[in-house]
Formats: sequence, structure tokens, C-alpha cells
Amino acid sequence: MNFKRYILTFFGLLISEVLLAQFSTSGFGTGTQSTNNFPQGKTTEKAKSPTGRAGVDDSTKVIYGPTSTKYFLEEDVFNNRKKLYTIDTTIGEGHNFNFVQRYRNMYQDLGNIGTAIRPIFFQAPEQIGTMLGYDAYSLYAFKPNQVRYFNTRSPFTNLVYVTGGNTQDLLQFEFSRNVDSLWNFSVNLQRIVTNKQLVTSSTSTNKNALGHWDFMLHTNYQTKNRKYQLLAYANLSDHNSNDEGGVLPQGRTYDLILQQGNNTAILNNAATRDKFYNLHLYHEYVGYKAFQVYQVLDYQTRKVQFRDPDYIANWTNGFYPIAYDTLGKGSRYTTNAAVTGKMKLDSLYNESQYSIFEHKSGIKGFYRGFNYRLHLRQRFFGFTNPLYNYSISRNENFLGVWLNQYFKDSTRAFAELEYLLTGSDFKLNVEFQGKWLTIGGKAMSTSPTLVQQVTFNDGFRWDKNTTAFVTDRGISNNMQTYHAYASASPKFGKLTLRPSVDINLINSYIYYDTLSFVKQATEDIAIFRAGLGFEFRKGAFSTISQLYLTTTTGPDLIRIPKIFANSRLAFDLLYKKKLFIQTGLELHYKSNYYADAYMPAIQQFHLQDKQMINGYLQADAFADMRINRVRLFFKFANVAQGILGNGYYAAPGFLGMGRTFGFGLQWLLFD
Repeated sequence: MNFKRYILTFFGLLISEVLLAQFSTSGFGTGTQSTNNFPQGKTTEKAKSPTGRAGVDDSTKVIYGPTSTKYFLEEDVFNNRKKLYTIDTTIGEGHNFNFVQRYRNMYQDLGNIGTAIRPIFFQAPEQIGTMLGYDAYSLYAFKPNQVRYFNTRSPFTNLVYVTGGNTQDLLQFEFSRNVDSLWNFSVNLQRIVTNKQLVTSSTSTNKNALGHWDFMLHTNYQTKNRKYQLLAYANLSDHNSNDEGGVLPQGRTYDLILQQGNNTAILNNAATRDKFYNLHLYHEYVGYKAFQVYQVLDYQTRKVQFRDPDYIANWTNGFYPIAYDTLGKGSRYTTNAAVTGKMKLDSLYNESQYSIFEHKSGIKGFYRGFNYRLHLRQRFFGFTNPLYNYSISRNENFLGVWLNQYFKDSTRAFAELEYLLTGSDFKLNVEFQGKWLTIGGKAMSTSPTLVQQVTFNDGFRWDKNTTAFVTDRGISNNMQTYHAYASASPKFGKLTLRPSVDINLINSYIYYDTLSFVKQATEDIAIFRAGLGFEFRKGAFSTISQLYLTTTTGPDLIRIPKIFANSRLAFDLLYKKKLFIQTGLELHYKSNYYADAYMPAIQQFHLQDKQMINGYLQADAFADMRINRVRLFFKFANVAQGILGNGYYAAPGFLGMGRTFGFGLQWLLFD
């Protein structure tokens, strides 16, 4: 509680500084780019420093705008791409505040912003090695490749507030300021809050569905001779969810629930908390362009908890598959007093603790379009299940190489290989990027996650090292994935086509069955996906559409809709040369399929055969506006409800968001 108060106090001080800056300066303008990649604005006086580092002069009038405030990404520095980005002031995407729509409907959540989320299409793991395996909320946390590192003399503020209807609220705050010309300091804040959609019992007074916090401090620094550069951030992510478990059918069909309403939740008092701290640092020394030394450091601590005090009742109604113990006999499984105090009688409690330190150290360089990297990566991690009195600590060592070639016609080809020295994990990736054609392939062998290896609580137990648990054993064998893909973007006047094809072959696929127990397939699974997208613009009218057709072979363990389609129709308007408006309609459709259900006790999505998620055409009307540095949007979500149907299910047991009206604001301040 004290920590949150400190955050709010710091947030208030930053807003106060921004407001004071607004009263002490005026105007917007477009600066120029200096030879040292430092955005230059117009000033009446230059600040001087005895150290030779340019100071930040707030005493004189400075005029800055979105083109003079630049940022860069760690990935570009890492790959020796000296690329600066300007602040995006275009309109057309502000209304897609929901993370599902932000990623073009390629994810499935539980109907509300901030709920457990998973990809619709199969995705191979991003890293090799032994990962934790709790990823239902990972998409909402800040990631290294998303951090914008600024270099700007004027204070920059990006404030976003969205009230999305049905008590969906999103707040994002970004503030950046240079200490001097070589050192920048920034802060990011994100808050997601929403209420429950389903009706709880009369004994439950908690209407909050979830609350999510992200708080990040980040900085970047380079020496005057530009030989050394450092990028670093500290991040806190805290996700609290009051899990509902979906609707309680009460003898009705799911279609009848859509028609009649009165949607009662299965779980009334269950709750999840997923909290982690992360420290990240990247630094490099450039002796010569062809020979550079770099290092990436990461440290993270994480605790994942779930509690349901109504476990027996929810086991009786069939939500939990198995009760292992005769409850009511006091302390179970562990002698840890701190843990047994949380394990109330007739309740289910799950806890996992995780810490990791990782470094990637190596050399890199470039010469006449050729880039290379060589690295050694080491991971030291510890995992504890206090209920099971189970704890492990381990280190893993990886070697990797990355090669990239740019050609004179701006095409590029690259290949990377990483290998686990003490196991069978590996990753091989090759790709060619032409002017309008991209083709590539990836092969991976990945270890099962820690959650797939060992889990223990009242409802779910497995351990790869023992046969004591009769129902299932944990997974110890690697999963192999092979992915080939190609895409093109030919242009025909004002029309751009985007055909694509993806082929995935998965061996020893690891999944969670209909009882939410971990399993491993004994047969190969193949996934074939063909896509066709197009973009057409003429005058004030524009349309962007995407269609995917997917089929699978092998055991029915990866459920994907056979038809997936997105489309946007939009018109651009200009009112009195000041107000820019884009208004239109966005459409999304998925065909019928048995989408995976969510089990909050282990934070995993699993197979289910009880509810077909019927195809539904979702239509959202929107209007995005911009006047000066302020962007607004108005959104009428699911506008076709009652016309094309009574609604839809976002996931098994979870209704999609009904017809709602949302509003959002983004305010960019540059001085």
C-alpha cells in the first residue's frame, strides 16, 4: 500500500512539472535534426556547461514539436541500425485500445480488457531453455523491444486515458526529459481496471474484475565520444484478477444464456495475483565498427498465486476436475507456517516463486552491409513450489551466432543459431527480405516449462521425476517445431496485395487436456495457413482487409478457426482546416471452433469439448479525431448486436463485450 502511495505521489509531481512547463513556455514547432542525432529546437540562448556536455535550458523560450522529439529502440542499437523514430501523430488506431483489437484480433481473451489472453494461431516459444510457463497476462506487461528511449531537450509527455464502456478504464502515462545532451531519464505508467461482466452471488460484494499496474523507470546514456552506450530500465508489474470461471449454465444452453441474460458466474471469490520485478540493462563499447563488445543483463523475481475459498463447492459443480484429499483435516502438504496460514480448510491455494538472473555477452560488428554477432548466454534460475516443499536451482549455458547481409537494392538476408550446451534445445532461423517478397524458416527444440514439469495443489498435481501421482506425470521431453513462411506485397496503382502462406510442423506437442492436466502428443501435428490481405486508397476513402484460411492434420489438439477475417472501411475528413477526422467501420469474423477454455488455478488455457464458439460478425463503428496535438476517439462497439445476433462468446463460458460506447483521449506535450 505504501509503495502505491509513493507511485501516485511521484506521478502527481510529474504532472505538476508538466503543467508548470506549459505555463512557462508556449507554442509548437518543427525542429531540425543535428549531425549528432540530437533533436534541435529554436532557442534564444544556448546553455553551456564546463564539462562540455550541453545542458537543458528551461529559462529561454523553446519551440518543439513531434518531428523534433526523437526516440530509438534497443533492438536497433543491438543490430547496429542507427535509426530514430518521430512521434506518431496520425489518426486511425486510437480506438483499438483493447489488446485483442490492438493485435488485429489475433488473440483470444475472456471478454474484458486485461483478462487472461492467448494467441488464436499457434506460436512457437520465443526462447529456448527452461521458462516459467505462466503467460496468461504477459502481453500486458512492458517488454524490452517496446521501450522507447528518448533523446530530447524539451520535456515530452504522452498521456492516454480511455473509458471503454462497461467500466473498462485504461490509463497510460509517459514522461521523458534529458538531464543533458548525453543522458535521458523517462517514466512509464500503465493502469488497467475493469468490473465483472457476470453476476456473482448475493454474498459477494466485490465487483472488480481486475486491476493491473505497470510502472517503469528507464534511462539511456552515451559518452561524448560515442564509444560507450547504456540503456536500462526497472519495471514493476502487478496483476490482480478476481476470476469468474465463466457462466454457470444452470440447465440452460449457452445460446439460451445469450438470449435470456441473467449470466451467473461459476466462481464468486476466486482470485489471482501475478507480480514481478524486472531489472534490464544493455550496454556496448564500440572500439571499431567491425569489432564491438556488448552485454545484456536481466534480473527478475516473480510470485504467482491463486486462491479459491469455495473449492469444494466448485469441485462439486464440476469446474475443478479432481479433489485429491479429504479436506477438513488441517494442514496439508507442507510444514511452512507462512504457507499453511493461506491454506484455509475447504479452499484451493496455489503458489509459485521464481527468480532469474541472465546475461548475454558477446561481440558484434558491421562492415559494408555485413553484420555479425557472437554471444554466450547464461541463465541462473530458481523455482519453488512451497506447498510441495519443492525447490530447484539451475543454470543453463547457450552459444549463439547471428549473421546479416544488406544488399545495394535494400534487400537483406539473415540467419541465426542458438544452442543449449547442456541439453537438446536449439533455435535456427533464416530469412530473406526483398523489396516485395519475404521468405523464411525456423526450427526449434524447446524444453517444457517449469509449470509443465512440476505442479502441485489440491486440484492439479504432476511431477516429471515421480510416478506418485496416478493421474498424470509431468513432461520432460522437448517439443520440436518447424515453421516455413512466405509473404509478398505487390502494388498495382492504389491497390496493394499481401498474399502469404505459413506451414507449421509440431512434434511432441505439449498441451493441457480437457481436465486441464498436462499431456504430450505422440503424433505429429501439421498446420497449413493461407492468407490474402489487401489495401486500397482513393481520395478520402480507404479499406484494409485480411483473410486467413487454416487447416490442420494429425490429432485434434490445436483448435484454430478455419476462417479468420478482418476488414476496415474508413473515410478521412478535414473540418475548417483544423480538425482531422477518420470515421468508419471495423469488421471481424471467426468461423465456428472449440476454442480453448481457461483454468485460473494453474493460469493455463486447455482443451474443451463442451461449447462450440459460434461464428459471429463483430462490427465496431469509430471516429478518430486530431486537433493540434490532441487526439480523440469515439467508439460504438458491437454495433450489430440485436441485428446479426444476440451477442457472442469471446471464450468458452465468457461472453464477449456487448454493445458499448467508448471514449478516449491522447494528449502530446512537447515543452
